[in-house]
Amino acid sequence: MATADNLRETVEYRGYSLQITYASLQWHVLIGLVLKDRPTLPSGKQIVKGWNEEETVKRAKARIDLLIESPSLH
Repeated sequence: MATADNLRETVEYRGYSLQITYASLQWHVLIGLVLKDRPTLPSGKQIVKGWNEEETVKRAKARIDLLIESPSLH
């Protein structure tokens, strides 16, 4: 998904990496594992898309929070 042209940054949040890119007029946040003891996200939930960078990153972090706090829901 990320290329050198559209990769904005990669940050770590609660044991997950958030790879933030801008492509096709949308912000994309790809969620990946940094720590192996963290629950994994289903493949359809690993990418968060949105029109606003800040809101898209917030939604990705909220998805991680929910996964850590309630892993049985995923």
